[in-house]
Amino acid sequence: MKKRLLLIFYAGLALSGCTQNKNNPKEGITQNIEAGKFKELIEKNNGIILDVRTPEEVEQGYIQGASTINFYDEDFGEKINFIAKDKPVYVYCRSGGRSAQAAELLIKSGITEVFNLIGGISSWEENGFKIVKPDGFVDENIKQLSLTDFNNQLKSDKPILADFHTKWCVPCKKMAPVVDSISKIFEGRATVIRIDIDSSKEVAKHFKIQGIPVFILFKNGKELWKENGIISQENLIKKMEENL
Repeated sequence: MKKRLLLIFYAGLALSGCTQNKNNPKEGITQNIEAGKFKELIEKNNGIILDVRTPEEVEQGYIQGASTINFYDEDFGEKINFIAKDKPVYVYCRSGGRSAQAAELLIKSGITEVFNLIGGISSWEENGFKIVKPDGFVDENIKQLSLTDFNNQLKSDKPILADFHTKWCVPCKKMAPVVDSISKIFEGRATVIRIDIDSSKEVAKHFKIQGIPVFILFKNGKELWKENGIISQENLIKKMEENL
């Protein structure tokens, strides 16, 4: 009887479509879900959609709102460490293989809830769900800085708002025009810098950047205020005004 109950228990786990972190089951869980459920969840939840295909594949179309990190990049593991740990991640590739591997790495990075799209974007399209294509926009205001260069900028007596982000992060892209408008509003009174942490790794490591975008306000070399994630233009202006 006991053996039969154990068999039923393990069968239930197999049918659930979930895999836990083998090193520490309490740390996180991956749920493998069909396209319909995947679409439902990304529309309902304030999570992060992650496309792990190659740039060439992404050019053919991607799920709207997806951040893109190539699974084959040598620094893939480093990049996913910048993803916010307190949000669910919805990951997909072409057919589900790479995303399943990526899901395991996301769990190991500290993310507790990961949803993997069974069948990948191929399944998504087979269900008639919409994809979009890149608009070709090139961000010319994102900077690459060494830690020495950045520390030299911090010596200024003017407040400095630093926006730490990446080119692949969708929330970062959404904040870019807001930050650029702040730069114009406070021109002559403060400095606004958008820093690409993928190419400014020394700076990112020094300031322990996680969960991009991250905004830090400095004055006379000292950190006055810090915020992770999306923030309104109004609140950014308020913080700047308070420290001028």
